[in-house]
Amino acid sequence: MDYVSLGLMSGTSLDGVDAAFLHTDGERIHEFGPSLCIQYSPKERVILEQTIKSALKWNFLGPRPSIFEDADNIILETHKLAVEQLCGTNKSWSRRLNLIGFHGQTVLHLPPLDGTRGQTLQLGNGEKLAKVLNCPVWYDFRSNDIANMGQGAPLAPIYHKSLASYSKLRLPTVILNIGGVSNLTFVSKNNEIIATDTGPGNGPIDTWINQNGLGLYDPYGQYALAGKADYAQVKSWLKYNFFKKKIPRSADRYDFNVLNDIKNYSVEDGAATLVAFIVEAIADVIKEFNQDPLEMIVCGGGRHNKAIISLLGRKLDMKISTTEKVGWISDAVEAQAFAYLAVRSQLGLPISFPATTGVKEPLTGGKLSSPN
Repeated sequence: MDYVSLGLMSGTSLDGVDAAFLHTDGERIHEFGPSLCIQYSPKERVILEQTIKSALKWNFLGPRPSIFEDADNIILETHKLAVEQLCGTNKSWSRRLNLIGFHGQTVLHLPPLDGTRGQTLQLGNGEKLAKVLNCPVWYDFRSNDIANMGQGAPLAPIYHKSLASYSKLRLPTVILNIGGVSNLTFVSKNNEIIATDTGPGNGPIDTWINQNGLGLYDPYGQYALAGKADYAQVKSWLKYNFFKKKIPRSADRYDFNVLNDIKNYSVEDGAATLVAFIVEAIADVIKEFNQDPLEMIVCGGGRHNKAIISLLGRKLDMKISTTEKVGWISDAVEAQAFAYLAVRSQLGLPISFPATTGVKEPLTGGKLSSPN
């Protein structure tokens, strides 16, 4: 059965809410639909940043911080606005809308450790969203995977596989997403998938630039391009416990708290060193595959960073492309992924797999909230 689904995604970079329509049967992509991004206001962003700091201190112990309620309200209102704007300007798609996939805002993610089940928290009330939008909403996609000793992330790989098929990409190929954390999906010659978080993404760079009073991120990697990376420092970071874990593995944006190590660097050298950290971690994961990828498609905000793209091209022996070059709607890929996962959840199809999150068998996930 075909569905028109609307996906909603707000990543750990806290830049805003992405919303995208997708026409799919839960296996094949039939058509990309319209999409948009609603940016958080400076005030909203500050509250969400404070929420994450509170979540890190809380660490799932004791009563939930009261600021979570403020964040829930912001997430509800911004996601509601994104859906209303997207539907309001795309009537033909909104009339066909069957369901919504709502990721929520990750504020804390602890993967399983030494046989102990992990924990993850995405704020955002799926039940309220279903009521205010009068549409069925699938949400809380990660909990079932976590409950079954999975990493809870990444969840987009099954959609990446569908994208590779839709675009008839030459296999084996890699789809790399650089958000707050970097993750990749390897699609083998036999169309099988392996996925993992690779390590840091834009998160440390964004914080570094912000701490230096130069904005929220490094525009097009201009500071990193002007600096020189300290590879001795990068090598020491790659000894962190995260990199010793077998793939698949998952991370929280704040697992890579390395900025104190470069506090005496120039802005440019610090940015260049963080870029090298991202790329070296990615390259180390790719070495673990028994097939050499022919191409890497880079999506997420990190695709705009020319320092990252340039270094990937020098480090890896494969064609490096961004989503624009293969005809994907660049800023909509993650939102589309949750539109796709909502349909798979509706149909009882698996959304996480042993080679993507480490669960013992393929698992479906998500919770459904109906408007009535």
